[in-house]
Amino acid sequence: MDFILVHGDMAWCRADNNCTDWISAEGQIMADSPKKLQRLLKRLGGRKLPIVVSSPGGDVRAAMEMAYAIRKQKLAIAVGRTRSRDCPYSEPICSAARAKDGSIKGETFSLGAICFSACPLFFAGGVQRVSSPFALLGVHQITTTYSEVRVQYRTEYEMVNGRRKILSKQEVGRKFVGKHDTTKLDKRQTARLVDFLKEMGIDKSLVGLMLGTAPTSIHLIAQMDALKLKLTTELAAADQLVAAKGCKDKQPIAECAAPTPVSAAPVAVGE
Repeated sequence: MDFILVHGDMAWCRADNNCTDWISAEGQIMADSPKKLQRLLKRLGGRKLPIVVSSPGGDVRAAMEMAYAIRKQKLAIAVGRTRSRDCPYSEPICSAARAKDGSIKGETFSLGAICFSACPLFFAGGVQRVSSPFALLGVHQITTTYSEVRVQYRTEYEMVNGRRKILSKQEVGRKFVGKHDTTKLDKRQTARLVDFLKEMGIDKSLVGLMLGTAPTSIHLIAQMDALKLKLTTELAAADQLVAAKGCKDKQPIAECAAPTPVSAAPVAVGE
């Protein structure tokens, strides 16, 4: 997953340089994703920028670690994507758009954005969580991969009063035997997942949706269902989240995100 600082470049705010910034988070969640996110957050200091995420999923543990990180910073999040005007339509974020510091200028869009598999666990960390009807939220069973390794030891011992007393035990060999995947969660894993969702303020019935959907499929969560599960906190889209500023306490994002209309140039009317 790549994390990029984006400087807003929308038409309604470009003229007076009044666009907001956000963090683009796109790609598969890997074991090193939390460190990459933390590096960017550290560079941004105390700035509370919203996150716009699109991801097919990935590492569950990493997703939960990132959720805790953004909850600690009290950041908002939306399912969406970022597009730069300097990039082709087929590649919304391209290397040509990157500034020397790695940031880009862009705008958000929802169509085609996804947050699947482990991504909703990362998404859960936002203090405000929104997803447009044109973006897709979905879950399925968690797959755990176990690696089997056969370890050989050299043990030295002596007999004391008819009993064997171990003097030393040293590993002398290790052989990879194989690995296997399972979608079954033991009681401890299930309890940890339920506790995590409870801590994030999300209905635990989301676990049932996850466990009841095969890993080869995706249970898509409709916008109203996501709201009922408290997976989202209100009805809004990524572009509204990044445009929102100066919102009053408990004021809906959609209300305080309305862009200022661009003034039309005066037109001379001939006689």
